[in-house]
Amino acid sequence: MGEVALKYRLMPESPDSDTDAIVDAIPTVIPNDASFGAHEVKPFAFGLKAVMIVIIGIDRDGFATEVEDGLNSLATVRTVILEEQSLI
Repeated sequence: MGEVALKYRLMPESPDSDTDAIVDAIPTVIPNDASFGAHEVKPFAFGLKAVMIVIIGIDRDGFATEVEDGLNSLATVRTVILEEQSLI
């Protein structure tokens, strides 16, 4: 089995959302066989900041779904968008 890299854009609920708290919570909600790679906070629109992240893990059935379910469970995240998926 190979590894897969998943690049996500997380959109907070409001411009006042604490993006540092979102980034800090990510390792607690992803599967045990996933690792939290790089992240970047980028201005988006109307004061909102998007949190761009990379999750790396084993390319197995259900991996991306488990990652997305975990990311969607974050309290101050409104949307989770898969931007890119690639094998490593």
